[in-house]
Order: sequence, then structure tokens, then C-alpha cells
Amino acid sequence: MLKLFRKLARNQQKLDLMIETRRSRKLPRDKGSVVVVRLDGIGDFILWLACARAIRARYPRPDHRITLVASSAFSDLAASTGLFDEVMAINSKRYVEDNAYSRATLRNVAALRAEVAINPGISRDRYGDRLVLASGATTRIGVDGDPEAQTDKKQRQSDRWYTDLIKITPGIHEIEANAIVAHYFDPSAPPSRPRLDRNLISRPDWLPREPYFVVFPGSASVKKKWPADRFAAILTRLQQRTGWIAVICGTNAEKPDAQAILDLTGRHRIIDACGRTDLGALAGVLRDAELLLCNDTGAAHIAAAVDCPVVVPCGGYHYGRFLPYPQLNDGESPVMFTVFEQMPCFNCSWKCIYPRAADEPLYCVSQIGVEAVWQAVGEALESKPHGISANKS
Repeated sequence: MLKLFRKLARNQQKLDLMIETRRSRKLPRDKGSVVVVRLDGIGDFILWLACARAIRARYPRPDHRITLVASSAFSDLAASTGLFDEVMAINSKRYVEDNAYSRATLRNVAALRAEVAINPGISRDRYGDRLVLASGATTRIGVDGDPEAQTDKKQRQSDRWYTDLIKITPGIHEIEANAIVAHYFDPSAPPSRPRLDRNLISRPDWLPREPYFVVFPGSASVKKKWPADRFAAILTRLQQRTGWIAVICGTNAEKPDAQAILDLTGRHRIIDACGRTDLGALAGVLRDAELLLCNDTGAAHIAAAVDCPVVVPCGGYHYGRFLPYPQLNDGESPVMFTVFEQMPCFNCSWKCIYPRAADEPLYCVSQIGVEAVWQAVGEALESKPHGISANKS
């Protein structure tokens, strides 16, 4: 019955797309109007910011008006960049699951009467593709990159909805792929690791004045979560070695992850800040931190974008795609220290060959030990000016 319901829902979405696309094509185009679609995660957005600047350079004010159709997960941060004239926040989950919301979203995008529609994501999916088609734009630009987010057949079908496709070399890092897309819009754009401008960063009043480090134990997927007892072990060692305050960050939904660490370590010189930071405040927390220890999540990329050394125990599901960072030969010191337990099944694309319970991380994540992460912590601290080694007594 559930399968039948989902099939009917998909068919309704296809019908809505056909109806709204036909209506949109009859609308006159708004000269200079550009719509850009990004419905993915926070980390994807951070890695894409250099490309966003290139799109703004290609379509400058006042002759062009850019509307970003963005996931509500990062829409406020996107608006703060100043790169877009309007940000249309979309609840990505509702857009996928709620037919009435989906149709309203298609209609709202069509109402922009854009001349140009851009879907710059390296892994396109049908939901982003549908917004580009429904826009009715004369020029529709997408990326012929990694089809992982949908089957190769479906991506080839939606390729026909675009007038221009930017070719990406398969298997390269997201930073390098975004650099190719950025170069399409602005040939002078160099490849670079993510950067957050100062206007996007705010420092919360509750931050301590003395040195602190940050622990971010949550993740959108349990598959990527390094065990809480290992986070607690590193936290305890680092406090014993340095005397620094520990700040645990995350969303309200990730409070149980913080509590698990508190239960193991106590609350001495630990601040539980889960639910107390938006993305701008999180950037402020990380900018002034000595170090971040986190799972493979958007916080890692935010830390890198504000030059905070970050240590990430990470599985091999997408090895080389998002982590570790590539060497860019830009003269900058490394800030991303990624810890893997190398296995022959790397790049499985979430198709784990090892049996796992629903509440367990992937096998490759579970195999990363405390000692390996502690060694990376030492390397990260040594990378700082006048660095302190975690291995020195």
C-alpha cells in the first residue's frame, strides 16, 4: 500500500510539473532575471560559495536580478552574503513529500519569469531539475557531473531540459568541481577552499574569553556518527593536556549527542551550546576556537572557511569527493585533518557490505580508533602559529 501511495504521489508531481511548465512558458520573460537553485546541504553550500561569487560576477547589478531558491537549512546565511537580490527559502523535505507544497513551489519559481535558470549542483537530482524546467527560462544551465543523486537514465532524461551543460570530470573533489563551474561563469575565478566573509560571522556573547575548543558530535545521518565515548575520550585528553574549555555545539535535535558526552565526562569546564547558534554564530564560535572535532558534517566546512583547524573521523563512502580536502597549491596552511581507516570497499556510495544495525555508524566509521584521531589532533594543533602539540607533556 505504501509503495502504491508513493507511486501515485510521484505521478501527481509529474502531472503538476507538466501543467506548471506549460503555464510558465506562456509568461513573458523578465529581462535580467536569473534564478539559481540549491536545495542540498549546508556543507554543499559552503563549498559552493566561490562559485556563487562567480555567478554574481557574470550577472552583475543593476542589469541583473538573481533569486536563489535555497534550502531553508541555509537560506538565512545565503541572504546574508549579499550575493543575491532575493532568497526564496524552500523546505526541501516538504518539497519532496508534500504534493501541494511542491506545486506551490513550482508556481512560485515560474512567477519569477526568469531569462536564465541555473542548477549548479555537482550531483543533480530530479527535484532541482524540475524547478529549472518549471522556471520557463530561455537559458537553462546545469552540470553534467556525478549522477549519484539519481539513476543515470533519469539524469540523461533531464539533461534534455537544459540548454547548456557544464562538463565535470568524474571523481574529482567538490572544491575542484565547483572551480570548473565557477570558471564557466567567471574565467578569472581561481580554485580555492571555502571562505566566509566577515559580514557572515557573529560572535555569541556567551563565549568564554579564555581559550576553548569545539566538539560537534552530531550528524544528519547516524551512518556518519563516530561513537560518543570516543568523542568523550578525546575531549578529556585535550582538556588534560591544555586546560582549555570545551564547547559542545549542535542543533536542538543533537542535544542527546551532547548529553551522551556529558554523561561520560561530567560538566567541568564544558559548555553545552546545542541549539544556541545559528550558522552565523556557529561560524563565530569556530573562528575563535583553537580546534574543532566533529563528524563529517557541514560544521567541518564552516570551520575550514574561517581558518579553524578541524579534525574529522570520516568513513569512506565518498572518499575524495568532499573529504579529505585536495592540495590546491594556494600557499595556505592546511586546516582540514581527516582521519580514515582505509578499506578496500571505499567509495561504496553508502552501499555498505557489512551488516549494521539501524542505529550504528557504517563499519568504516566504527573502525576509526581514538589513537588515530588523537594523532590528528596533534597535527592540527601543530599547524597553528606557535602551535601546541597534543602529544607533548
